Amino acid sequence: MLESFQSATHSQKVQTYYTGEIVYDLETKEGKHLRISRWGKIEYYRSKYETLNPKEGMDFLCAEKIRWELEKRFTATATKMKADPISTANRRETVENLKEYIRFSKAIHSKSQLVRNFLFLSLAKYMEGDQGLPISPCGLTIAAKNIIEIAVRDLKDPEARNAWAAAIPVFSGYELGFTMAGYCE
Repeated sequence: MLESFQSATHSQKVQTYYTGEIVYDLETKEGKHLRISRWGKIEYYRSKYETLNPKEGMDFLCAEKIRWELEKRFTATATKMKADPISTANRRETVENLKEYIRFSKAIHSKSQLVRNFLFLSLAKYMEGDQGLPISPCGLTIAAKNIIEIAVRDLKDPEARNAWAAAIPVFSGYELGFTMAGYCE
């Protein structure tokens, strides 16, 4: 797919590519492709397509690659934190991961789909607390405020907006739990 974007970018052919809007499902606590069927039932699929020209498609894929690399780094950090939660080096790494993610989110400000992918597909799974910490919970709500705004900015469907907005307290609850436990100041 990456090769097809590269060749399309360099040639002058007009082609379009599509990316779907992922909707956060509160019951399963994961991203889904959502739609309401004609019978009023919720179904999941790629509900909204964004049309991307070859250059935009290339940028989108490159940003997804960076997001995937960050996600792998978060997984490695979470494993270390689960093994040794009081290690200063591990705590420093969680703080650095949060900074990296904020920097990444600001850099791709116009692509809210990527931010949604990261917030709810890469990050939310850790907030159950049994996988170790991928990022520092201290100051997370303030740090993630703009990121969350980016994530929901493009959502036009009221159902989708409500589903994503309802997931936001997960982040403040995550920080609050660690603050009450004395992990954060």
